[in-house]
Amino acid sequence: MNEAEVLEYLTDSDGSTRDITFTPTTLACVGKFIELFLEEFSDGELLDQDGEVVEMSSKSVVSYITQREEGCIHGQLKSRDSFVSQVHLFLDWPEGEKIAVEISYFPNDLCGDFTTSIFFEALNSWWDTLQTNDVFVRYENASWEFYDPEGLGVFYHAVKA
Repeated sequence: MNEAEVLEYLTDSDGSTRDITFTPTTLACVGKFIELFLEEFSDGELLDQDGEVVEMSSKSVVSYITQREEGCIHGQLKSRDSFVSQVHLFLDWPEGEKIAVEISYFPNDLCGDFTTSIFFEALNSWWDTLQTNDVFVRYENASWEFYDPEGLGVFYHAVKA
């Protein structure tokens, strides 16, 4: 897929979100990721599956996850410095499994000087920090088979060698 097509998919305002999904990773990597992520997205709140506030710090998120065999954290976070003004962050850890990370945004929230270069610079920084094997960028799709690069709505998939 060429850059123009990727740009079209990233910016298509069809009412659905664009989801950046990473294959599950370790708690240590999530801790580093949260520290990095909150440097850009520092305005908002993190909530657990019961709607209880989780303090917005890497230390608090790691502590929260460590204390629970399974769970999820969702955040609606804003930024003045990123390629997008607000995102939804999802952390999910089924019992006995690694932690899944997903970042969603609405194309209408992209900054005025948005480019694919800015997008991939951020994505690759997050991916390097999370140290996962795969990353997917896709249209929101509730019927997507997790981590299927051929799944409906996936328009970008990359694998680390």
